[in-house]
Amino acid sequence: MISSVVFVPHGKADPKPKRYELSAGEMNMLHAVETNESSNSDALPPSPFPAPTPSLPEVDISTLPADLRMDKYDEEPVNVNVVGADSELVGTSLGADGIPEEDIAEEEEEDEDEEMEMDDGANQPNSDSDSDMSDDDFEPLQHDDREYEPTDTAALTAMGLGHTQTYPQEPHYFDDVDEEGEDEGDESDDEDTNLKPTDVLILSATTDVADDFSTLEVYVYEPPTGNLYVHHDIALPAFPLSLAWGDVNPSGNSGNYVAIGTFKEGIEIWNLDVLDPLEPIATLGGEDMSSIEAAAADAMLKAYNEKKAKTKKNSKKSPPPPPPTSVSAPLHPGSHTDAVMALDWNKVHRQVLISGSADSTVKLWDITKPNSPASTFTHHTGKVSSVAFHPTEGTIFASGGFDKFACVVDGRMANDSSKVRRAKIGSDCEELAWDPFKPERLVAAGEDGKIMAWDVRNMSKPIWKVDGGSYGVSSIAFNPKVPGMLATASVDKTVGVWDTHTISGSPHCVIKKDSTVGKLYTCNFYPSSDLLLGFGGTGGQLGLWEMVSEDCVVKTFESRLGQSTRNKVAKTAELDKAAEIDFEKIMAEENNAAKNAREAAGGGGKKKKKVGKGKKKVARKK
Repeated sequence: MISSVVFVPHGKADPKPKRYELSAGEMNMLHAVETNESSNSDALPPSPFPAPTPSLPEVDISTLPADLRMDKYDEEPVNVNVVGADSELVGTSLGADGIPEEDIAEEEEEDEDEEMEMDDGANQPNSDSDSDMSDDDFEPLQHDDREYEPTDTAALTAMGLGHTQTYPQEPHYFDDVDEEGEDEGDESDDEDTNLKPTDVLILSATTDVADDFSTLEVYVYEPPTGNLYVHHDIALPAFPLSLAWGDVNPSGNSGNYVAIGTFKEGIEIWNLDVLDPLEPIATLGGEDMSSIEAAAADAMLKAYNEKKAKTKKNSKKSPPPPPPTSVSAPLHPGSHTDAVMALDWNKVHRQVLISGSADSTVKLWDITKPNSPASTFTHHTGKVSSVAFHPTEGTIFASGGFDKFACVVDGRMANDSSKVRRAKIGSDCEELAWDPFKPERLVAAGEDGKIMAWDVRNMSKPIWKVDGGSYGVSSIAFNPKVPGMLATASVDKTVGVWDTHTISGSPHCVIKKDSTVGKLYTCNFYPSSDLLLGFGGTGGQLGLWEMVSEDCVVKTFESRLGQSTRNKVAKTAELDKAAEIDFEKIMAEENNAAKNAREAAGGGGKKKKKVGKGKKKVARKK
C-alpha cells in the first residue's frame, strides 16, 4: 500500500549519490581519535579496565624440593614410558638409562656435527658463529622494494579515509579496470546508480501489509523511454503516514532530504543522496534513546536489590528471579505524543517544517534546532490530518482535522487562538491545498467527497463547492505550473483533473480515469513539469499519468501551458499523426496485395473453362 507520494524537484538530487555516510557522532569519534594520535602518538588513553594485580614476591629456590628446582636440570627429560627391560615401542632396545639406543646414537652424531662446524668456523678468519643460517632467515630485515598499491573502498571513501588527496583527478573510485587498463563502465555499479539530467525522482511511502514491513522507495522515471524502477529504498520503523521534501539539513547546508511522519511520535529526516543510510540525519521529537540505557541499568539494579533483600529474609529457600523489566524510552521535550499524520516543508523559510498529529496539535520545527519545536498550536479538538504552508507568506499556514474544521493561522501568534480563522467542513478533512496562482484561496476535500474553496479574507462562506465523488476524495493537489489545474484522488479508484479558473467561477471536471492501482490515498504533481501526475493507493504500485496525449486536457489548458510543454504537445501530435498515416498505408498495401492475389487465382480458372468449351464446340461441328 502507498500512503504518500512526493516528487523531488529537478536538479535538487545529487547525480552521483554516495553509498554510505557517517553520522555526526561517528565523525566526532574519528576526529577525537585523529586529534589524540596527532598530539601525542605515544600517549595512550586511560584504560577503562582496573589496574593489574601486583606481581607475587620472589621465592628462594634453595628452599624448594629437589624435584622443583629447575636450575639443576641440564636438559629436558625424555618422556618415554618404560616397562621392565624392554620398551613399549616394538623393535626398540633400551640403553642403560632407559633411553632407546637409536636415539642415543642420533644424539651423539648431532653433537659430533656441531663440534666439526665450530672447528671449521674457527679456522676461517671472517667467520661468524651464525654463518650456517640461510638468507631466508633474514627476510623481515631485508628492504621491501615492492610497489605499494593503495586500496579504495566505498566505506573508506565515505569515512574520509580514502585516497582522495593522492588522486584528486579521479572522478570515480570504484570503476572496474581490466588488465589492459580499459574502463569497463558497463559492468560498474555507478552506471546503475548515477542519475541522468532527464531523470525524475519520486518518493513513495510503501507498506507491505501482509509482512508488516514499511519502506521509503525512491523511484526513477525516465521520460524518454518510459522506464520506471526503484533506485533505492530505506527501511522505516513504523507505518508511514506523510512525506515532505526539503533542501536544508540540521547543519544549515543545502541538499536533498525528506521528512517522514509515521505512527511513532518522532519525525525522521533522511538524506536521499545516500543509497544505504544506516540512520536518519536527525529526528524531531520522538523517543529519547540516549537515556534508555541508563533506565535499563536502573531497572536491572532495582531488580537485583529486591532479589537480594528477599534472599536475606528467607535464606533457606531462594525466591525465583523477578520477571524482566520492560524499559520504554521517554519522549523528547515538546515532542508529539501520537502519530504524525501530516507534514509540510516551508518554501519561503526553508529551515521550517510543520507537522500535524493525532494528538490534536500542530507544531513548527526548526530543522537547524531539532531538540524542541519552536511553537505548538492547540486550536484543533480532533486529530490533525492535513497541514499546508501558504505558497508566498511563509508565516501563514492552514490546517484541517477530524473536528471538521479548516483553519488559517499566523505562526507568529501561537498563544492567541482568537486570531485563528475557521471554516466548517461537512465531514472529516482529508486534505488542504492552497491555489498557487490565487493565493487567497484555500481548498479542502472532505471524507464525504465534497470539495470546497474559501477566500481566506472572509471564511464565513465558501466561494464554490463541488461533488468530487460519492466514495469520498482522499487527496487533492494543485499543479504549480499550470494555473487552475486541480487533481483529485478518490477511494473509488479514479483520478480526476479539474479546471478551477473558469469564466463562470465554478470548477468543472475535465477528465476522470480509472487508476488501475486500487483505491487511491494520495496524488501529487511534478513541480518541474506541466503535465505529470503521480498517485498511489491500496495496490502498492506507483501510478504515473503523463497528460500530454490527453486531448481534452491539452485543449482546456492550452493557453496556460508553458512554451516547452506546447512544443512537446505539438511534437507528440505530429508523431501520433505520422504513426496513423503509416498504419493506414500498411493496411492499404496489405488489402491491395490480398485483392490482387484473389483476382489472379479467380481469373486463371475462368480462362481454362472457356478453352474447354471451345474444344467441345469444334468437335460438334465435325
